[in-house]
Amino acid sequence: MPSFLNQKNMKAIDKIIIAGIVGTSFMTLYSYLRSKKEDEEYVEPVMINKLIDNSENLPSISNEDAHPAGWGLHYATGIGFMAVYWLIWKKALARPTRNKILLLGILSGLVGIAVWKMLFSQHDRPPHNYRYGYYRQLLIAHIVFTLFSVTTYKLLDKEN
Repeated sequence: MPSFLNQKNMKAIDKIIIAGIVGTSFMTLYSYLRSKKEDEEYVEPVMINKLIDNSENLPSISNEDAHPAGWGLHYATGIGFMAVYWLIWKKALARPTRNKILLLGILSGLVGIAVWKMLFSQHDRPPHNYRYGYYRQLLIAHIVFTLFSVTTYKLLDKEN
């Protein structure tokens, strides 16, 4: 195992960051798959970049798929979700079960849907996609996020 992943010496913040990145990566992969299958734009970093690009007060983005702004904000949000899990749910992280992961994923998905609905409703020119499909996939994507982030955290915390 690489020395930077030495579980004994790893601090909680390191575990939170790594778990948030892993969970966000698998969530995004799921969003890519749903987006491709439904031929709609559901990929969160791309949607963030479209919101930025369509804003009058923000600089335009030439490559909405790969611009780092959307990706950075998406990964920062994933790390933030994982930090909230850690703050609120320390005992549950120690003993995650399928039901706890499902419940936390659904709650996170509902928060995510509420945030995206607010962003779309407050934006003058929100990006277009099939909203019901987007929110449905967003709920499932948050369950995927929770499964992978909590499992990663648990694996990193195994020796502590």
